[in-house]
Amino acid sequence: MASEFGQQVIVESDFLFGLRKSDVRHSKVIAALEMHKNGRLRITPLSSAVLEVRAVLYSRGVQSKDIEETFTLMAALLAEYDVNDTLPVNISDVIVAERLRQDEPGLTFFDSLHAAASKRLGVTLLSSEGAYHRLGLPAMDLDKVKS
Repeated sequence: MASEFGQQVIVESDFLFGLRKSDVRHSKVIAALEMHKNGRLRITPLSSAVLEVRAVLYSRGVQSKDIEETFTLMAALLAEYDVNDTLPVNISDVIVAERLRQDEPGLTFFDSLHAAASKRLGVTLLSSEGAYHRLGLPAMDLDKVKS
């Protein structure tokens, strides 16, 4: 979907993890954020991605105070590039996610939610995950972003 701001894309957890300077995809994420700020892309994170990052951090034993700090830093960096909103997941997304997981058993819980939101919205996913292409969803490879 295009908007007056350029191509609209939704992003998931690999993008959010890529906000960290030490992440392998950091330069790609910053390039995408620059494209957003310059009006070539319109980036919106999925709320399911935010929850996935939180779940991953907890599963790795990260303490609550550190998770709070992580999200504070993420929010500040996103705001620096004028990315201020997230897209909510709704009940119909959960229904579609479960249907997708039945059809594609290798699809993870969170990837199925991201895919369902993309399907509902008709919006391209900017992600390093190949599963979205296999599902026939519009996807842009995060690893191939060039500023």
